[in-house]
Amino acid sequence: MIEPMNTEPRWRPRLLLTGNLIALLLFATWLLEPTRSLWLALDEQVFWAANRSLADGELWQKTWAIANNRAFDLVAAFSMILLYAHFVLFRDRANLRRYIAIGILMSISILVIVKSGKWLPIERPSGTFIYPEALRLSDLLPSFYPKDASDDSFPGDHGLVLLICAGFIAFYLPRTYAAFALFFTVIFTVPRLMTGAHWLSDELVGAIGWGSLGLSWILATPLQEIAVDWLEKMIGRFRKPNNP
Repeated sequence: MIEPMNTEPRWRPRLLLTGNLIALLLFATWLLEPTRSLWLALDEQVFWAANRSLADGELWQKTWAIANNRAFDLVAAFSMILLYAHFVLFRDRANLRRYIAIGILMSISILVIVKSGKWLPIERPSGTFIYPEALRLSDLLPSFYPKDASDDSFPGDHGLVLLICAGFIAFYLPRTYAAFALFFTVIFTVPRLMTGAHWLSDELVGAIGWGSLGLSWILATPLQEIAVDWLEKMIGRFRKPNNP
């Protein structure tokens, strides 16, 4: 049984504090010694382990080339959308209008958080830009148009988008759906690591840190209730038939 939504605007100090602490600790470990050296060493090890594996055969190369084609990003997007839609349509259809409003807020949050992440004063090219000897799927399989490089890879925007979707699903939907959303986030982020388009810390520090910060200020404050209430009213007005 689905409980009625609590629409009263309120603060969630524990969630807000947790999100900010996660961001602070992750960025501190990445920027300050001695943990910065540990992150950089781990990045190098993961990058070269993944890159060397690309020499293991054409089938392996094609698998990751397909998974890194821009069109495959739609698979990740539809997976999150279908997960969200399944709950809305089969578990809580009575609140359809409100879930549409939540979906709009999630889309706006993705745009704001991802765009603001590019304002961070951190410019870091991917390993495939730094090391000319690294294998690149765009050279090995150019017809697949795989994404295997980035001139500004921090934070990992692909993982950041998936994390924001997972955060909204975890906040509004039951734990089972949150677990699936987290699973999708992980499996659809891995391809960017395999081709070297992102470092491991681009995702574990950049995406998780920036995502946690942004999500906490949206979901743990009255902002989300106020925004969803307003959007729901606008949807209701739009759908209300005009009286003759």
